[in-house]
Amino acid sequence: MFPKVANEVKVGVLASIAIVLLVLGYNLMRGKNVFNRDKIYYSFYEQVDGLALASHVRYLGMNVGRVQEMVLLSDGSNRIRVSLHISPALQIPRGSVARIVPIDLFGTKAVQIELSEQGEILRSGDTLVAAYEGDVINEVKLRAASIFTSLDSLVFVMNTTFDNETRNQLKNSIASIEHSLSVLDKSLAGNSGRLDRIFANIESITGQINQHRDELERIMSNLEQVSDTLKQAQIAETMEQARQALEQTAAVMKKINEGSGSLGLLVNDQKLYNNLEASARALESLLKDLQQNPGRYVQVSVFGKKEKDKK
Repeated sequence: MFPKVANEVKVGVLASIAIVLLVLGYNLMRGKNVFNRDKIYYSFYEQVDGLALASHVRYLGMNVGRVQEMVLLSDGSNRIRVSLHISPALQIPRGSVARIVPIDLFGTKAVQIELSEQGEILRSGDTLVAAYEGDVINEVKLRAASIFTSLDSLVFVMNTTFDNETRNQLKNSIASIEHSLSVLDKSLAGNSGRLDRIFANIESITGQINQHRDELERIMSNLEQVSDTLKQAQIAETMEQARQALEQTAAVMKKINEGSGSLGLLVNDQKLYNNLEASARALESLLKDLQQNPGRYVQVSVFGKKEKDKK
């Protein structure tokens, strides 16, 4: 038989157990586990919007700790000290960052650990570098609000600017555009076969170009060589020489026309031309007479001077 326990003892034991459970539950609700040996790190922020007690501390997407405490400093800096309880398995080097980041669309925040490349490992009670990532949702809301405001202004301007006649014209224009698109659709549907053949021909042409790419490259290379050869031929210098020769020829012709020099006198002096022509005619008559009467001009002596005298 067990000894009889007094009711007062039972009440005391139950009260003690209830108090212990209450303390443990309160600590667990605050994110504090009294049975673990997490390391405590601190970080100081200007603001902690969306961050709460027991918020997750993450590294590479995995939960490695919780936010244990948030205290507003009384030194006048208006900063907030956040206590982070992190698993001792995570070795955090000095210079690492504790960045407050959003984790869902409802504004819930968590602390993300970004390790540095320094070699010194922090100990429990050291401080992490604080950083804060902007709330994308709030930015989207602000931009959406500005867009809606602009749309409201646009609708107001349209309602005040466009009268009934303008609206009817817009409706008619839209109806005309729809009719044109319908006609275009019908035309495309009626000529689909022709379009297919055109696209097939284009594809064939591109295929031929791809097949003869090497030949085209050689042709382009030859053209480039020809252009380089022409460039090296000094065409400009040759043209300049030709221009100078033409200028000199023009100068000579000018002198001839002006009567300068023998050739100029011959061309322009009529008297000299007549004398030369008369001399040529006399010379021609002399040659004819020489052919017809050579004895007048040439005497042949067979027996010497005496025979010549007798003749």
